[in-house]
Amino acid sequence: MKQIRFFVMSLLLVAAQSAFSASWLECDGDSGKKMRWGGNSTSARINTTSFSGSALTAAQRGLSATNANPSPFVINATTETGGVSRGNGQNEIYAKNISPPGVAQMNYHCYWFFGWHYGLDEVDIVLDSERTWTSSTAKSANFTYTGSARPIDSVITHEAGHLLGLMHVNWEYNVMGDSWRHHHANGTQANIYFGEDASHGSRVLYGSQNSAFNDVSVTHWRRTGADGEYSSHGRVRVRNNANTATLTGITINGEPGFRVTRGTLVRPEFTLENNGKSTKSNIGFGIYVSSNDFISTGDRRIAGGTFGSLSPEDVHTTTIPVFIPSDLTAGKDYWLGIIIDEDNAISEVNESNNQAYIPIRIQ
Repeated sequence: MKQIRFFVMSLLLVAAQSAFSASWLECDGDSGKKMRWGGNSTSARINTTSFSGSALTAAQRGLSATNANPSPFVINATTETGGVSRGNGQNEIYAKNISPPGVAQMNYHCYWFFGWHYGLDEVDIVLDSERTWTSSTAKSANFTYTGSARPIDSVITHEAGHLLGLMHVNWEYNVMGDSWRHHHANGTQANIYFGEDASHGSRVLYGSQNSAFNDVSVTHWRRTGADGEYSSHGRVRVRNNANTATLTGITINGEPGFRVTRGTLVRPEFTLENNGKSTKSNIGFGIYVSSNDFISTGDRRIAGGTFGSLSPEDVHTTTIPVFIPSDLTAGKDYWLGIIIDEDNAISEVNESNNQAYIPIRIQ
């Protein structure tokens, strides 16, 4: 998802740097000169000629997903009518005919004049007006699930990461890579989110907010490789018990699933994230088997345990050994699910991102 263009003024030397996972720009290659806004907030003006009705709601939702991070920085969403212009000192969000699906037009400065001067000046977010977009969070509308359109909020969240000062990442599952495939999904809905990697980067740039911010989560997406500056993402798998091979794939209700033999040990794979400020330990989880793609504690629990530690710096994709019950019906489709923080021991800012599923067909 190649989305970004840079527009540089008064530039001496700006280089992308990273710590653990996230990436940002530094003036003169100095870690003490991170390219960011001078304060802890900025405004973004959504152009209502480009975005109205449900499309405006989707753009606002993308900014809200960006703001759901443990730093004190906030993007204040406003609206505007009329014309737009790069270099007018306003952060604007609009659509026009461009080649990539979306771009972040970043204006910043980095120069020496009786002392170093550096920082962000303006970031415009532009979406391609010629693409087929959806304002819906339904999986049935999203082209990475069973739909055919690109979700507006996904590209807004990615580009708004640039508005904070973050750069692309290709070595970890994250929203600053393949944001099309960066969702929490349970049941009929798939919701974009900022994630651990970008949340860590926001704290590097702006520090941590004073209020409590705890949020552990799980998803059925994972990093599969790199595509230039961007991480590539794909769905998680079900592996054999030795963790040496992936089970046979199959499409179930339009989504990738796996053939699983009842009465055997297998290893479903999930991606765990700590989107908060501090490491969490002894996090309880349960493994469930469901007759549909909505995972809840009302489903049949077939396994469980504890994750010893989950830090807020590195995304963790792992497999979990699970015995598939012998009494499941052969030839029937089920959904193998996980619920993290199953006992609600952690007081979280978001309790709706603790479930994920993998479709399976029993044989």
